[in-house]
Amino acid sequence: MHNFRRARGLHSNRRCSVKSQLGVSLLELTLVVAILGVVAIVVLPQISATDPAKLDLAAEEIAEAIHFTRTEAMRRGEPIGVRLQPGQKRIRVYSIDTGTSPWTVIYDIYHPVSKKLWDIKLDEHPFAAVDTISGSPVFRGTCDYPSFTNFDAHGVARCGNPETVLLEKSDVTLTLGNHTRVVSLDGFTGKVSIQ
Repeated sequence: MHNFRRARGLHSNRRCSVKSQLGVSLLELTLVVAILGVVAIVVLPQISATDPAKLDLAAEEIAEAIHFTRTEAMRRGEPIGVRLQPGQKRIRVYSIDTGTSPWTVIYDIYHPVSKKLWDIKLDEHPFAAVDTISGSPVFRGTCDYPSFTNFDAHGVARCGNPETVLLEKSDVTLTLGNHTRVVSLDGFTGKVSIQ
C-alpha cells in the first residue's frame, strides 16, 4: 500500500511538471502580441491602401443614398434630393422647400440607422476609400445644376433646377488605384446598380 501511495505521488508530481512546461508566461504572450502589432502596422497600410473592398463599400454608400432618397420621396409624397459633390468626395441627402422659386435645398434628412444628417464624406469614412469620383448624368433637356438630383413623389428623377427636366440616366464613376466601380441610376425606374 505504501508503494501505491508513493507511485501515486510521483505520478501527480509528473502531472504538475508537465502542466508548468506547457504554459506560457505573461511576458512571452505580451512579446508575441507586440511583435504582431508592429508587423500589422507596417504591412496592412501597404496591402489595404488600394483594397477593392474599400472601393466597393464607397460605391455601396452612394447607391444606398440614392436608393434611400427615392424611397423617402415616395414615402413622404414630396420631392427629396441627393447631391453629389465629386471634388469633396461627398454625397448629401436633402429636403426641398417647394414654396420658393427656385426651390430651396434644406440639408435636414437624417440617416435612419445612425440618426445623423445624411452627409457622407468618403475621405473621412473609416472603411471606404476612393481616389476620384465623377458624375455623368444625362437629362432630357438642359439642367443648370446637374449635381443635384430630385426625386418626385412617384420616384421619378429630375434635375435640381429646373425641376421639370427629367433625368434619363446617371453614372457615378469611382476609382481607387487601378480599380473602378460605376454606380448607375435609371431615372425612370429608379433602379440603382453597381458595376
